[in-house]
Amino acid sequence: MDTQTLIDPYDTLLLDLDGVVYLGPDAVPGAPEALREAVERGVRLAYVTNNASRTPRAIAQHLSALGAPATPDDVVTSAQAAARRVAERVELA
Repeated sequence: MDTQTLIDPYDTLLLDLDGVVYLGPDAVPGAPEALREAVERGVRLAYVTNNASRTPRAIAQHLSALGAPATPDDVVTSAQAAARRVAERVELA
């Protein structure tokens, strides 16, 4: 009997935040538990957001307070993505 689950083939999840993991200040029902289970299965979580108004540390603190496993290194904001892109294209003198 095959007991493979939907998440088994994946080693990383890219997760949007607002509306997927949380709704404003509150967790989406069941999301923190599902994310903890994914980590227990060895899956890496990467939280991505186009909202650049908060730092990765602030976002990770919010996620942790909701019960979702998160560190600042797990968070990628649009500001970080833009800075990386600029750094790749602009030569510093």
